[in-house]
Amino acid sequence: EMCIGAGAAREVAAAVAAALDNVRRNCGDGARAWVLLEDGEGEVTVSVRDDGPGMPAGRLDEAAADGRLGVAQSIRGRVADLGGTAAVFSAPGEGTEIELTVPRSPDARPRV
Repeated sequence: EMCIGAGAAREVAAAVAAALDNVRRNCGDGARAWVLLEDGEGEVTVSVRDDGPGMPAGRLDEAAADGRLGVAQSIRGRVADLGGTAAVFSAPGEGTEIELTVPRSPDARPRV
């Protein structure tokens, strides 16, 4: 069982949904996506990876500068509010991976 609070779990789920929505909107009908959940010591990491066309370096910064803040607000902002980090790895022709890492909640209790 994951040891993060219910509120944090909802925010992480919303960030994952936003990442999957980006795959749907930007990668085409044949694209596939994978979600990996890792329970590390002191943190939980969720990775969303796709086999879409990928992005050139700096693309997210350009989008933010143009006022398109989807990833910044819907993913990075949610995770930052939880004290976590969101990293994006992408290259043209290589797909994209978004890695969300959030700290475990000290008051969360594992379900039995």
